[in-house]
Amino acid sequence: MADDQHSREAAGIDDHGLRPPAAYTVRLRADAPVLVLEGELDLASAPELRRLVDEFQGDALVVDFQRTTFIDSTVLRELLRARVELAERGVRLVLAAVPAPVRRLMDLTRTSELFEDAGDVDAALTRLNG
Repeated sequence: MADDQHSREAAGIDDHGLRPPAAYTVRLRADAPVLVLEGELDLASAPELRRLVDEFQGDALVVDFQRTTFIDSTVLRELLRARVELAERGVRLVLAAVPAPVRRLMDLTRTSELFEDAGDVDAALTRLNG
């Protein structure tokens, strides 16, 4: 498993003043096949999500939404793409701890039933190992 890979930058100061940190993190945990999504994920986070899914090596992947506050249609599209491409490679995908705003988007678009999900990461990992 690759080392943790972070997309979130620290706050900084440049010629234009204070630069806030990025609003999201997309990283692969080093200790488990878990893709962690944090914050507000939109068009800016989609390339990193795609890269990590494309590079993933394993037979199962959990997507951890515990600290996700928002996803837009671009990220939903990447999740749908990941579902298909991972299935073609024989990789089982489980979404974990999907928060209400994300669940609502998935319900409105009728995509929730396309994904296997679990209440939290531990339950997802137990299901995958059971």
